[in-house]
Amino acid sequence: MHVSYDEYMFGKGFIKTYLSGMIRAAAVAVLVLMQFALIFLMAVGLARYGLLLYIFVDIVCIFAVTGIVNDRASNSFKLGWMVIIAVLPIAGLIMYLLWGRPEGTKKIRSRHLSYLNNAKRFNRPDQAAFERFAGDFHEYKGLAGLAQNYGFPIAEGSGLRYFDSGEIAFETLIEDLEHAEKFIFLSFFIVADGILWQRIKPILLKKAAAGVEIRFSYDDFGSMLRTDDQFWSELEEAGIKTARFNRITRYLNRLYLNYRNHQKIVVIDGDIGYTGGFNLADEYVNAIERFGHWKDGGIRITGPGVWGLTTTFIGMWDMIVHDMEQDVDRYRPTADPHREHSYCQIISDGPENNPDNPINDTITAFCAGAHDFLYISTPYLVIEDSLGDTLIRAAKSGIDVRIVTPGIPDKKMVNLLTKYNYGRLLEGGVRVYEYTPGFIHIKNLITRDCGIIGTINLDYRSLFLHYECGAMVWDREFIAEAEADFHRIFECSREITFEEWKKRPKWDKIRQWVLNLFASEV
Repeated sequence: MHVSYDEYMFGKGFIKTYLSGMIRAAAVAVLVLMQFALIFLMAVGLARYGLLLYIFVDIVCIFAVTGIVNDRASNSFKLGWMVIIAVLPIAGLIMYLLWGRPEGTKKIRSRHLSYLNNAKRFNRPDQAAFERFAGDFHEYKGLAGLAQNYGFPIAEGSGLRYFDSGEIAFETLIEDLEHAEKFIFLSFFIVADGILWQRIKPILLKKAAAGVEIRFSYDDFGSMLRTDDQFWSELEEAGIKTARFNRITRYLNRLYLNYRNHQKIVVIDGDIGYTGGFNLADEYVNAIERFGHWKDGGIRITGPGVWGLTTTFIGMWDMIVHDMEQDVDRYRPTADPHREHSYCQIISDGPENNPDNPINDTITAFCAGAHDFLYISTPYLVIEDSLGDTLIRAAKSGIDVRIVTPGIPDKKMVNLLTKYNYGRLLEGGVRVYEYTPGFIHIKNLITRDCGIIGTINLDYRSLFLHYECGAMVWDREFIAEAEADFHRIFECSREITFEEWKKRPKWDKIRQWVLNLFASEV
């Protein structure tokens, strides 16, 4: 049942920024700019050597561009680097050699992938469950088989609850935290002090004092300005283990600096799990207003499906601090399956897999196999041609394909690219809406009988550079609730037409044309 947002209010929130985080961000920015300045000084100095240098650079650029073209990376990534090298032959070549080659982070990626695979080995496929799934949802057997081949087995009998707002999700989550008895795992991209945190913090401290094992991971970039060392040391002193992912000062000269942990996971006692768009900050429950009304949501899973979230968390935790035990069976779900004809697959991904990309492949297959309708909500829409072609083919085959993006964006440059991507989709028959009340942050894809909900934005950064996770579910009651939420979104959104898109301001067209060359970097 849909519940109005007004029934779930957290009171007046606030945004608190920390000077230490601002200083650290400024220091990193200065160091990066200094590297760029040094590169350009080198380029200017080397340019004095004239014809021989010009010939040498041309030869190296030919080899570099040939390598980029033959790389298995995405087209956006390759195009961006080729433009940089073409415009700034010497400086661009140096930048590519420093930051652009996958080999530059190969050792780091290989080490991290070993931790992720170590956790994934606990995901044992249940062939009997898969066969029952194939009987209930035979049209999706190939899609589920693809995800299972990537190491994400089908979980049968999970309880699934759809949240159409961050407010409702966190009210339910807080109640579940109050009843934790054995352990709590939390992972967020953004953690911020505020009224939401003041509701959750006392519960965590009380549970830690009672002997509940608590592990809390966060992304350094996402939380840098909203928390400080004292924030986390207080939790550590209370017995809560914390882990900071990818300290931004660690890889200043590596592409790995760009890789972030964008996952949102909460696991309670192994039997309850959450994921979705929401972070742990006041804007996600509309306790403060940023970019109009903040539309978010997610999923609560109970029973067998929680194990996929648990192993995803364990893999990331072990990658950061390397202290998880080899025997993790004590974190397994203990509740019996309790919902027939309900199936769930937890999918996850990260840059270690590149150029293979399980989430991108799964989403593309999901869209290609859509039935009757395909509804998508995403805050950013910067997609590769292959996924765009898939959406257009679905629309041309008679599928009702609709995409919702924000009416009030949080990032203007990314929103320019998002609007640029409307063009070929609208021309191909895809319907595009903008969420008039404000910023839509919920990340949903649904079709008949099946949906994907989680942390995954439809942009290059999310699909290729971030660690992400989501739940792919088959449950008719769940899908009906998600579909009803989409229709409520459509009712308060503005549909964009192809004719309107073509008449956008000329200055926007110029900026979009330039930005699109660097879509993988925005």
